[in-house]
Amino acid sequence: MQASSETQSAAGRFAPSPTGPLHAGSLVTAVASYLSARASGIQWLIRIDDLDGPRNQPGMTQHILNTLNAHNLYPDRAPILQSDRMALYEEALARLQAENQLFYCTCTRKTLPPSGPYPGTCRHRTTPTPETAVRLRVPDVRMTFEDRIQGPQEIDLADVGDFVVKRRDGIISYHLACAVDDGSREVTEVVRGADLLLETAPQLAVMSLLGGTPPTYAHIPILTNASGQKLSKQTAAAAINPRTPSSNLKQALRALGMEAPPAGNDDWTPQRWLAWGEQRFDLARIPRTLPAGFANIAS
Repeated sequence: MQASSETQSAAGRFAPSPTGPLHAGSLVTAVASYLSARASGIQWLIRIDDLDGPRNQPGMTQHILNTLNAHNLYPDRAPILQSDRMALYEEALARLQAENQLFYCTCTRKTLPPSGPYPGTCRHRTTPTPETAVRLRVPDVRMTFEDRIQGPQEIDLADVGDFVVKRRDGIISYHLACAVDDGSREVTEVVRGADLLLETAPQLAVMSLLGGTPPTYAHIPILTNASGQKLSKQTAAAAINPRTPSSNLKQALRALGMEAPPAGNDDWTPQRWLAWGEQRFDLARIPRTLPAGFANIAS
């Protein structure tokens, strides 16, 4: 279903980072966000979260786009690069600084506690200082929001602590960039992995301070290996095979709670699998969690 003229400025998004190839869990997230946007009659965008230059792999952005294309997952507009939006993030920092919401932290990992929220050591350092991390002065409030899959959420920001919005090396943090981008009026829904559920609270806090418009959230279950570890580059998750898109999509749709497809689907194209998914997509059917090793369960 194409976005109507009334909703063409509204969008969902898939936001991979070019730090490694897409794996099965990434594809499930891409498919879920795509189908949710289609079900809502809004546009579907791809945003490449490429601000962490030292971790980006050369050529990986195009590799990711090629993999999505192989699965017939085409965005409604040209892909967005966060690296092209630096002016927006610097403007947000300037606004937060003007409102005395930032401080400049000289702490190192060695001087900070190994766990728990930031202890507030540098909260008095309010004058902009080069080569320091910039932290947000987090208010002591509880953030509440309704997740469309995981249900009502309540997170105490005191447990999050004063988080970094610009690193010592000058890189804009994930929380700030994501809050600026997802808090725009354009992004109206965010469908992403449940591993990011707790990250929603600090992002909503930044949106609130900047006067942003929060999207709706739906955090889908993450795929794990047989040991229960999230599929990721750190856990040596296998890259998705772009030469088997139909079987990949079949497995992704199973993870999203779709019933078994009819027999004789071996020759279905990616287009047909997505069309089948569009007809049956329902956030209410998506499970909150999946069994360990789900990606390795035979179709």
